[in-house]
Amino acid sequence: MNNQELKVNYKKLIKKAVKANGRKETVFYLNRAAKIKSKIYSNTKVNCFRCNGAGFLRISLDETKTCLSCYGKGFLIKEIQQV
Repeated sequence: MNNQELKVNYKKLIKKAVKANGRKETVFYLNRAAKIKSKIYSNTKVNCFRCNGAGFLRISLDETKTCLSCYGKGFLIKEIQQV
């Protein structure tokens, strides 16, 4: 599935969770939505261009500083352009 299909399925599951009758049914829909959300998130991650995914910049042999482009995470979230 591509990102647009995943987003549509995610929205449907959230709507079903809002309309669900009981706690178990609500949790079921929310867990499935969380799995889809993680797939969407993993498809939009890209390595940081400054630290190349390390999360820190080496200043010297003894000193490193946190990369401020990605705030130490090592990746950036790219925006998907919709046509």
